[in-house]
Amino acid sequence: QATALELDPRPHRRAPAMLCAVDAMKGVAARSRRVDPRDGLAATTRPRPEGAGRALRHRAAVSAAVLLVAAWSWGHGPRTAAVSGNACPPSADNLAVRAGAMGAKVDLSSAGGALSAMGAAADAALPITFWNSGSCPFAQRAWIALEEKAVPYKFVKVDLSAKSADFVAAYASVSPASNPQAKVPVVQTADGYTMIESDVVAEYLCERFPEYGTPLMPSSAEQRARVRLFIATFDQTLGGALVSLLRAGGDEFFEELAALEGHLQTLNKFLRSHTDGDGKGPFLCGGLFSLAEVHAAPMVQRMFVTLPHFKGVNLRTLLKKLGLGRLRTWFDAVLARPSVVKTGVPEQDLIRSFEQMVNS
Repeated sequence: QATALELDPRPHRRAPAMLCAVDAMKGVAARSRRVDPRDGLAATTRPRPEGAGRALRHRAAVSAAVLLVAAWSWGHGPRTAAVSGNACPPSADNLAVRAGAMGAKVDLSSAGGALSAMGAAADAALPITFWNSGSCPFAQRAWIALEEKAVPYKFVKVDLSAKSADFVAAYASVSPASNPQAKVPVVQTADGYTMIESDVVAEYLCERFPEYGTPLMPSSAEQRARVRLFIATFDQTLGGALVSLLRAGGDEFFEELAALEGHLQTLNKFLRSHTDGDGKGPFLCGGLFSLAEVHAAPMVQRMFVTLPHFKGVNLRTLLKKLGLGRLRTWFDAVLARPSVVKTGVPEQDLIRSFEQMVNS
C-alpha cells in the first residue's frame, strides 16, 4: 500500500503529509532488525529474541498507518498555526496529537522520524504557472483559490485575441476536444502537471496543497457535501440572474427583479439552515472561507457593481427590505475577503465590459 501511494501518478494522491507516513511504512522492515557494530557489514544482523521482531514490526506498522490517517486528516481540517499566511506543516508531534484525538496511540520512535520529509513533494510542484486574462469571472475562481492557498505562482497575462503558443499548447495538452479553443484559466505545476476549468482547478489546488494556506474544504464528508450543494444552489439561483436582469427592459425588468428577490430568499434560507463549522463566522462553514465562497465571489462582485449602475438596484437596500440579514452578512464577508478584493476587476473596467451587453 505504501508503494502504491508513492508511485501513484496523480499528484494530489502524493500529498507531502502522506509521503511522510509512506516513508514511515517503508522504514518498518529496516527498524525490525538491529545491526551489530561488531559485524563489519551493515547488511549483517543478529536476530532478536523470538517474537520481538514481529512485535516491533506490528507497532511500527500501526504507528505508520495511524500517521497516514492523521496526515490525511491534517489536509482536511483547521490549521493550528500559521506564519505569513501559510499554515505550519505538521510535525511528528502534532500529527501524533491529531492521531490521539482519533483515539489511537502512536509510537513516534517506530516511525523513525520520517515526517521530517514533510513538504518535499509539494515544493517540487512549485511555483505554479497561472495563465489568466485578468478579467474573466470564471478564471477569477482559480485565482482566488491560489491566493487562499498562499502557494508561490507566476501570473501570465493572456491576451485572448492573440493567444501565445505556450498557453495554447498547455490548454491543448489537457483538453479532450479535438480542436480546442484555449481559454482561461490554465495552471501548470513546476513538475509538469497541467489542469484547466475554474472549479476543477480550485478543487485541485485544495487537494494538492493541503498543508498550505486556507483548507477551502471542511473536514467531514457531510460538511463537504453541504459546500457542493451550496454551489449547485447558487448556480441555479444567482448564477444566471445578473445577465437576465441587465438585459431586461419594460415589464420584463420587473419580472426579473421579482425572480431575483426569490433567488435571494432561497440563498438566505440555505445559509440559515445549513451554516456549519464553528457557528461564529459569516461564511457557509462558519469561520472557514470555502470553495462555496470561491465559486460565488466573482458573480457577487459583479452584481454589486453593475446592478446599481445600470438598473438602479441597490442589493444592500433590497436585502434589508426583504429581511435577509444572514445573506447580507455573507455577501459583506465575501466582498471584503482579501483574496476576492485582490483578484477583482476595477469597478470602471467592469462597467465598461458590461456596457456593450446592456446596450445591445
